[in-house]
Amino acid sequence: MSIKVRGFAGILFLIALGSFLISCGTSPSRTAGVLLVTSEGASSVTSYGINLSTGGLSQINTSAQTQNVPSSIVLDPSGAFAYVTNSASNTLSAYSVNPNGTLTAVSGNPATGTTPVALAIDHAGHFLFVANQGSNDVSVFSVGSGGSVTLVGSFPTGTLSATSGATPASVAVDPSGSFLYVANQGQGTISVFSIDSSGALTQVLGSPFPVRTAPSGLAVATTPTTNPVPITILYVANEGSNDVSAFVICETVSPSCAIAGTPVEVSGSPFPAGLGPVSAAIDPSVNFLYVADMNSNQVSGYHINPSNGELTALAQAPSTGTRPVFVAIHPGGLYLYVANIGSDSISGFKITAKSGVLAPLAPVSTAAQPSAIALK
Repeated sequence: MSIKVRGFAGILFLIALGSFLISCGTSPSRTAGVLLVTSEGASSVTSYGINLSTGGLSQINTSAQTQNVPSSIVLDPSGAFAYVTNSASNTLSAYSVNPNGTLTAVSGNPATGTTPVALAIDHAGHFLFVANQGSNDVSVFSVGSGGSVTLVGSFPTGTLSATSGATPASVAVDPSGSFLYVANQGQGTISVFSIDSSGALTQVLGSPFPVRTAPSGLAVATTPTTNPVPITILYVANEGSNDVSAFVICETVSPSCAIAGTPVEVSGSPFPAGLGPVSAAIDPSVNFLYVADMNSNQVSGYHINPSNGELTALAQAPSTGTRPVFVAIHPGGLYLYVANIGSDSISGFKITAKSGVLAPLAPVSTAAQPSAIALK
């Protein structure tokens, strides 16, 4: 009898252990990674789970509704809240991100400027910055508890006396949270603002600074502290001239830097890209830059020289879906994803660690007109 009891207990133990392992591995409440994508045609945000072993995507839930034509999305540093610009409604939407990757709307849709198309958040999660293409300004919101936001103010960008509008298309905050960079698509410039403790913006002396034609995407990062002298680098994807401008940011005043925040163009800049580069992303190790080339349906990749920010093009520029408009890299640094607004799909790639070469993953269909991606 005792032998039978021990055997029965052992069976129960194995069943319980198997159930525990299955629940840990497959429960929808334990998503390994999350991808959020806005869809302009469906006015929605859809969540996908990321298999961090393969990079594969699987839809988690039905889409969360936005207001009209969601154009961009960003997660706060904790990954607990997502913010979306609605370019046809001139509003901002906020969502809490549940542990399983589903979204719950935060009440209220605060007004932005006219035609908000891009947004960024500082690394401390204190402020949201929204580029308003129609009103040629940047709206700043302070971030409160529960994902709530409060308008700090709106600040004009570009050259105010110019005959053409600045048409801001992208915004980026430097890692220190001291400076905001704005790509002025209509004037071929970037504006540089200092950010004070309240979130208010002041253009630095000499801003805006010239780049090439129709700057449309920005990426900024600081090289690792293992470098002899870490530097902050800014890359600008110029849609109209099919190239990438590269700058080292003057972080502090010194004999060689009269004004903090000033971008200094690196040797060899601009660097050739594909046709219509519109979005840029730097990998977490700051070894590689990737650019979505909208008009040649590809991703251009570059190795970053950590000492001076110069770029060396990778040998391959893999194909995407039709009209790629946004590129993003998972914080783990293994996978890159592209929103293809012309083919209603997401292209995925695995990043080869040493070379930066992209290995394609199976594409995933999305709702109509995917426009932007956020990852955690």
